[in-house]
Order: sequence, then structure tokens, then C-alpha cells
Amino acid sequence: MDKSQQPVPQPEHGARTYRRLLSYALPQWPLFVLAVFGFMLFSGMEVTLIAVTELLLDAVGAGIQQGRGFLSQYVAGFFPDGIMPQTTARWLVPVVMLGIIILRAIGNFVGSYGLAYVARAVIHQLRTELFEHIGKLPSSYFDRYTGAYLISKVAYNVEQVTNSITKALKTMIRSSFTAIGLLTYLLMVNWKLTLTFFLFVPIIALIVSVVGKRFRKLSHRIQNTMGDVTHVTQEAINGYEVVRMYGGRKYENKRFEAASNANRQQFMKLVVADNASVSVIQTMVGLATAVLVWFALAPGMVEAMTPGVFASYIGAAASLAKPIRNLSEVYAEIQKGIAAAESIFEVFDSPKEPAGGQLALPQPVTGKVTFEHLGFRYSEDGPAVLSDIDFTVDAGQTVALVGASGSGKSTLVSLLSRFYDPTSGRILLDGVDITQVPMAELRHQISLVSQNIVLFNDTVYRNIAYGELESKSEADVQRAVDLAHAREFVDELPEKLHTVLGDNAQMLSGGQRQRLAIARALLKDAPVLILDEATSALDNESERHIQAALTEVMKNRTTFVIAHRLSTIENADCILVMDQGRIVESGNHVELLALGGRYALLLQQQSGGHLS
Repeated sequence: MDKSQQPVPQPEHGARTYRRLLSYALPQWPLFVLAVFGFMLFSGMEVTLIAVTELLLDAVGAGIQQGRGFLSQYVAGFFPDGIMPQTTARWLVPVVMLGIIILRAIGNFVGSYGLAYVARAVIHQLRTELFEHIGKLPSSYFDRYTGAYLISKVAYNVEQVTNSITKALKTMIRSSFTAIGLLTYLLMVNWKLTLTFFLFVPIIALIVSVVGKRFRKLSHRIQNTMGDVTHVTQEAINGYEVVRMYGGRKYENKRFEAASNANRQQFMKLVVADNASVSVIQTMVGLATAVLVWFALAPGMVEAMTPGVFASYIGAAASLAKPIRNLSEVYAEIQKGIAAAESIFEVFDSPKEPAGGQLALPQPVTGKVTFEHLGFRYSEDGPAVLSDIDFTVDAGQTVALVGASGSGKSTLVSLLSRFYDPTSGRILLDGVDITQVPMAELRHQISLVSQNIVLFNDTVYRNIAYGELESKSEADVQRAVDLAHAREFVDELPEKLHTVLGDNAQMLSGGQRQRLAIARALLKDAPVLILDEATSALDNESERHIQAALTEVMKNRTTFVIAHRLSTIENADCILVMDQGRIVESGNHVELLALGGRYALLLQQQSGGHLS
């Protein structure tokens, strides 16, 4: 599968996905309830403020009298003769309106802050769980999908989820309560007129439903194109030296422009769908309001209302357009959030790397490794990468794997580390099937130095005493530095062991970076050591130092060496010559030369001390 293609999530039911997303908010339920209460207060005061305009208009007209208006009849009832004095109305109505405005502001602040707190807590949990789960995915997952797409999920998709929780929920709760409050007020004032609105509800609901499906489809496309943008950017930055040396700027610029343009096009399709749906819904709400006003102005209808009641009623009807429009817009945000959540949950639902069995290795682990009729394919219908690999390495022995590129050397040792599991046969460590051993315990017994040097943006000390090695003493770290012949350049660094190396330690040469990786493996002091082209980045002078260190550290350890340099393999106890996934020759250096077969041919083809 092309690694540039992001996995397309199998769409779940939208409501189920959103419920799953909101379940992350459960630990924050007190603040969520407080936020809902705040928005209820805001919406209630929003409706109340519109209703109170009735008192304002009646106060400047015939006065606030019992039995005249919808609210006036209740308010005036507190005064003698059922009439509120004009002097009282002059200060009471503004004070009430000011109080309503203050309560509305308080409700909005409480709701917005509470929901934002809950949302950021959810995003933090999602992001950390996503990062943690990515670390548990099997190697086969990373073979299918590039790191750029996973980075895009952590950075971009999670932020899309943020909008669906903060902006969307805020608008949905606030606008829903406002719309319900306004409709309740309209029904209480004149339920016959208000039923006009409900004639248009099915049409609006149909529009929202159809457009919502379009939103989610486009949101998935946007996420994929955003992954393309991240992927191209990452490649161009990581390979900037090749880009510059081979004049690849124009090519990379075109790649990025194409990826960015595809992202822009999908965004514009979303904008068109979003704004078209909002415009149609606004038109429908406007039409409903116009019909309502037409009925309200019918003979006999206006006479039943005071000017204040009529004005506040029409004001409330017109105000319905805003929350309904907001609810239609928020549906787009929710669909984008659901699409992003589906993308994230796709990672969560991907099988983790197996944890291994429960069998304990005999202690102490000696390092005897047995491969029994091992076969491996990267996929069920793929070609055989390894076939019938069958040999035993006694504890403390050194085995060198040689052969042309693609012969299966690195794949073989990756099976020992259980980055992959064999499709047939098994591997035994001290007589125990490694699939029956807890994964963490198995890897605790293996040190690896790969040709792909990985150093982190941390100090030299933390790069050597990394992960489970952080409990090692500084004396142990210093000894590993000496054994790896890294002392000469470590002591020249500004802060020595405590110098921060920067991104992938680009301030160091290839040989220096390799020696730090070797120091890390030396510090682990595991009974099984894998050297996968461990000396490939070293010059001849550095190699002499490293060979001396490796000769010492390989004593009493089972060591697998993959190398093209003759100097790193000629002293091995056993050399396995591989070709097309099979072991075609085995023996030590002298025996294989005498055999005059594939190994001897490789030596004849060597140049500069390298096997071809």
C-alpha cells in the first residue's frame, strides 16, 4: 500500500461517534453542568429582554395597565388600581433591563469559560491518548502510513474536534435554549400565529440533514489533503540537503503547491456547501416570519394585542432567525468534528502491538537463540521475504549476516525483536518461544544499534540513558561513553554530557552520532546485541576505535552483526550468507572462503573493504 495514502475511516453513525467523543467530557461533568446552566441563564435573559420591550413600549404609550398586555397584566397587578405609575415605570423598566443584561453577560461568561475548560481538557486527553496509542501500534501500521499523516491527526484533526466541542456545543446549547425560549414566549402570547413557524420546520430539517452528509464527506477529504501538505513539508525539510544539492526546489515547490491547492479546493467546496445551506435556511426562516407577520396583520388580530405586545411578538419572531441560522451553521462544525473524531478513533481502534505471553524467561538469560523453520511475508498475499530459516546461535556467539541488499538480513533480526511476527516457524530465546514472553521483558534482553540513527532533542546524557536506562548512574554513562570511544568529542561539547544536541543531533557528524547510539546499547548491557550496519557511518579512524570497543562488549553476548565491511564480520563465530530470503551458505570466514561459493564471490566483488 502506498504510504502516501491515509487510511479512510469506515464511517460510524454520526450520533454514536459524537457520543463517544463527548464521553471524554464525563470526568469534567461538574463544569459541563455549570456551563449548561450559564447558557440557560444567557438564553433565558435573551428571551426575557425581548419580552420586556413590551413594558417599555406600553410605558410610553397608554401606560402599563392590568389586563392590557401579556406582561403588563402581571406587572401592573402589584400596584393599586392595576396601573403602574409613570414615574415608577421610568426607573423600574430601565433597571430591570439593566439587570437582565448583566445576568445575560454573567451567564455567557460562565457558560463560555466552563465549556472551554471542558473542551481543552477533552482535547488534552484525546491528544495524549492518541500519542500514547501511536506508540503502541505495530510496525506494520507504520509501513502502511507515513508519520506525517499521524502528525496531522495529532495536530490538525484534534483541533477540528476542539471546534466541534467548544464553538459547536456553545452555539448549540445557547441557540437551542434561545430558540426554545422564543418559541415558548410566542406560543404563550399567541399559539395560533406561532404554529405558522412549524410548517417550515420539516423543510429546514431536511436541508440540514442533506448538507450534513456533504459536510462530513468534505471534511474527510480536507483531513486527507492536510495530511498531504504535512507529508510534503516533512519530506522537504528532512531532505533539505538533497533538495539543494540536486536542484529540487522547483520540484518540491510544485509538489507543495499541488498539495496545498488540493486542500484549498476542498475547503472552498465546504465553504460553498456551508454558505449555500445557511442562505437557504435564512430564506426559509425569513419566509416563515413574513407569513407570520401577514397573518398577524389580519383584521382583528392586531386589535387583540397592545402595541407593546405586538412589537415584542414580532421582535421575538424575527429574533428566531438568528438561533436557527446558528444551529444550521453549528451542524457543519459538528460534522467536521465527527469526521475528525472518526479519523482519530480509527487509530484508537487499530490493533495494538501484541503484549506477548506470560511465560518468564529463565534467569539469568544466557542469550541462546534458535530459529526454527522460520518464514515471513509482510502481507498474506505478498511474496515470501524469508523462507525456511533454521539455525541456532549458542550463548555468547557472534553471527554475521551477509548478502545482497533485500536478501532479508534486517527483516530476520527485526523478527527477533518482534517488530514483526513470523508467518511460519518460531524463534526461541533460551528455549522459550518469544511470542510467549511479555514483549517488554523480551526487548529488555536485546540491545539494538541500527543504521538509522535516532537521537532526540535532549542532552547527550539523556540520549544515552534513555527510557528504561534513566535509572543508570552517571558513572555507568561515563563508562559507556568511554567504551564507545565518544569521549574525545563529548568533552569538547559546550556542556559536555549535558549539552542539548538539537534536532536529531545535526551538530554532530555521522560517526559521532553513531558512537552515541552505540554507547546507548552498551549502557543497556543486554545479553543479546543486534548491530544493523552499526559501523556504516564511521570513517576508518573511528571504525578502529569502535571495533576495539565492540570486540570487548561482544564478549559473552549473543551478537547478530549485519554489515558490508569485511572487518566487522571476518571474526564472527558463524557467517550466514543470505540470498532471496534463504540461507545459502554458513560457516566461519575461513570455511566459507575454502568453499568457494557465494561468500567467496562477494569477497571477490568487494571494493574498499565492503562486501557487494
